[in-house]
Amino acid sequence: MYFGFENVTVSYKNRRVLDGVTIDIPKGRIVTVIGRNGCGKSTLLRTVFGMVRPDSGSVVLEGKKLHSYPTNEVARRIGYLAQSPAVPQGMDVRSLAACGRFPFRKGGSSREDERIIDETLQVTGLTGLQHRQLASLSGGERQRAWLAMALCRKPEILILDEPTTYLDISCRLEILELVQRLNRETGMTVLMVLHDLDLAARYSDTLIALHEGKVFAEGTPREVLCKQTLREVFGVEAQLMNDGADGYPVVIPVRRQEGDR
Repeated sequence: MYFGFENVTVSYKNRRVLDGVTIDIPKGRIVTVIGRNGCGKSTLLRTVFGMVRPDSGSVVLEGKKLHSYPTNEVARRIGYLAQSPAVPQGMDVRSLAACGRFPFRKGGSSREDERIIDETLQVTGLTGLQHRQLASLSGGERQRAWLAMALCRKPEILILDEPTTYLDISCRLEILELVQRLNRETGMTVLMVLHDLDLAARYSDTLIALHEGKVFAEGTPREVLCKQTLREVFGVEAQLMNDGADGYPVVIPVRRQEGDR
């Protein structure tokens, strides 16, 4: 296994949130976790960095338990964008992006650090905004700034927890198109959580559907987004269509199931 989770179980106050979850994430692919609120999606991502400690099981990187690696090596190899991060007061875009270089620094900022920051700001379309304070940015611009911080590590794995939350559809597309382009151009592995099923289908190689703490379905978007998954995992009856241009599945909710919470 290149990267993933082996038999991960997590409990909160005697409630089992994840129950023996095993997921193999191939190198260079975009894998998206879907499921209802509270099904353990974000909890799963947080086990990677020890923000949540599993009752059992482990996170694996290149066949070894992740916690066996030095902390600084993990920080260099894996970038992380949390869900709805707080905006630091008085910080500008460039300073936030520069935070991504901390695991590489032995002293002050080096020429290499500055080169990578410049390059990342250009890739994320933030060069012209680099001296703006984060509080003055739009939601989409701010999310790109947080993404720039994660990308400044030049990670081989990028983990995104609901990166399009609270963004309008144009900004959502902007963020996901950028992530997909970086994946295709650099081979960076991406693991993310998304709520929008249509966007998850369009921008993912693999979908993982979590339900009641377990993996309910895993496969291509076409394989996972079927009527059974939508009924069992999300409690909805839905129609499915194919995107005319690219053939991605499109979900059209019809109604909630009777008796569903």
